[in-house]
Amino acid sequence: MAEGQEETELKFDLDAAASDRLEQKLMLRSRAKTPPQPQTLVSTYYDTPGRDLHKAGFTLRIREGDGKRVQTVKSEAEGVATRGEWETELKAPGLDLKAAARTPLQAVLRDLRGELSPVFATTVQRTKRLIRQGSAKIEAAIDRGQIEADGRSFAVCELELELKAGRPCALFDLARRLGDAAPLRLSFETKSQRGYRLVEGGQVGEALKGEQVRLKPGMTTRQAFQAIAAGALRQWVGNAAVLRAARRPEALHQMRVALRRLRTALTLFEAVVADDAYRPLIAELEWLTGELDSGRDIDVLIQETFRPAAARFHGQPGLAGLGERLLKARTRAYDRILAVLDQPRHMTLVLDAAEWIDNGRWAQADEALFAAKANIPIEQTAAEGLDRLRRQIKRRGAGLRRLDPTSRHRLRIRAKRLRYALEFFGGLYPRRKDERDAFLNTLRAMQDGLGALNDLEVARHQGLALAEGGGRAAGDSDIEGAHQAFAAGMMLGARAVGEKPLLKAAAAHYDALIAAKPFWR
Repeated sequence: MAEGQEETELKFDLDAAASDRLEQKLMLRSRAKTPPQPQTLVSTYYDTPGRDLHKAGFTLRIREGDGKRVQTVKSEAEGVATRGEWETELKAPGLDLKAAARTPLQAVLRDLRGELSPVFATTVQRTKRLIRQGSAKIEAAIDRGQIEADGRSFAVCELELELKAGRPCALFDLARRLGDAAPLRLSFETKSQRGYRLVEGGQVGEALKGEQVRLKPGMTTRQAFQAIAAGALRQWVGNAAVLRAARRPEALHQMRVALRRLRTALTLFEAVVADDAYRPLIAELEWLTGELDSGRDIDVLIQETFRPAAARFHGQPGLAGLGERLLKARTRAYDRILAVLDQPRHMTLVLDAAEWIDNGRWAQADEALFAAKANIPIEQTAAEGLDRLRRQIKRRGAGLRRLDPTSRHRLRIRAKRLRYALEFFGGLYPRRKDERDAFLNTLRAMQDGLGALNDLEVARHQGLALAEGGGRAAGDSDIEGAHQAFAAGMMLGARAVGEKPLLKAAAAHYDALIAAKPFWR
C-alpha cells in the first residue's frame, strides 16, 4: 500500500567548493564521529509519450538504492516547501499501478492517453546526516551526480534539507546557519523538472515565465495567496539562477516580472497578510527591483531603439561608436546585477520571503487577527481586489490623451497589477472564459501601448544622457563625439514618430476596458 505524507524540504544549488565546505559544517553539526557512507541512488521517472503525468502536476519514479526498490508518487508543491509524497516498497519488477491508484494520481491514471514508460533517469551519490535544530530533526543530504535522457545530461550538485520532526521554521533557521559556511542559493527546480526540461530539449540559460496558478473555487484566501506568492517566488529564484549562468536579457525581464507579480499579490492581499513583516518585505522587494531597473532599461533601449535605427541608418557616422557605448553600459549594469544577486542581502531576502509565505505570522491558525480573513473563500477576496484595481484604473486613466508621462506611467502600473490579478484568478471563473479572455486582451493591448510610451520616454532621457557633453566619452575625439550626439538624435527621432498613434490606441483601449462589464461579478 502507498504510504502518504507531506514532504517538507528546502533545496539549494551548490558548486563543488561549496559542497565540500558544507560537508565539513554538517559533520560538526551532526556531532558524528565518522563520516557517513555515500549511497548510490538510481531513479527512473515514468510518463506517457504525451507527458500526461507531468501536465497534471505529478511525478512517478522508481528509486533503487541500498538493496531496495521504492516507487514514489509526488505532487506539485503546496506553497513553498511542502508537497505530497506517497511511497511503496516494491517486491516485484516494474511499476505497481495498483498502489499508485491509491494516491491522488488515480484520476490521471484512469485517463491516460498512452503507456507509461521510462522518460529519464538520475544517478546521484548521496551523503546524508541527521541534524538537530532546536527541538526539530532535519535530514541534510548532499547529492552529486547527473540527470540523463536521450544521450544528454545535466550535472547535479545540491543540498536538500528535509524536515523529519518539528516546525518548518527550523529548516530556515538551519539554512541561515549553514549559509555562514557557503553561499546557499535556494532552488525550486526539482530533479524531475530538470529531467523533463532535458527531454524537451531545454538548455541551461532559458528564462522562466510565470507559471499558471491553479486556483479552484472553494479555496481559502490563505491557500490562494500562498499558491500565487510561491509561484512568483519560484519564477524570481529560477531566473536569478539563469542570470548567473548566462546574461540573458529575457531572464532579467522575467525576474522583474516575477518581483512585480509578487508585489501585486502583496498589494491585493494586504488586508489579509499585513503582519509585522509585511512592510519590511515590501521595502526589500522594492530595493531589489530598483537594482534591476538600469539593466532592463538599457536592454530595451538597445533592442527597441538602437537596433532599428542601426538597420535604417546603416553607415551613419557615430552610430557604431554609440552602439559600443551602449554595450559597455549594459556590461556594467549586468556586472552590478550579478554582484547584487550574490550579496548576502539578496540570499537573506529569498529565504525570508519563502519562510514568510508559508509560515509568517499572518498564516498561523492561532493568530485570530489574521485567521478570520485568511479563511474567507477566495472568490470574495478576488472580486473585491479586482473591483478595487478597476476603480483605480478608471480614475487614473480619465483623459488619458492629456496625461503627462509620469501619470501615464502610474496608470500603466495599475494596469499591470490588474492584468496579473486576472491571470492569478482566471481559474475561479471557468464558465466565463470568453468574457475573461476578451477583457484580458483589451487590458493587455492598453498596457502594451502604455508600456511602449514609457519605453520611449525612458529612451528619450537615456539618449539625451548619451548626447550630453557633445556625445563624447573618455577617449573620443570632438568629431566622434559630435557624430555620436547626432546619431543619438536620429535614433530618438526615428522612435518618436510612433508616439501619437500609440497614445491614440492606448486611449481607445482604455475606453473599451471601462465600457466592458466586469466578468467576475
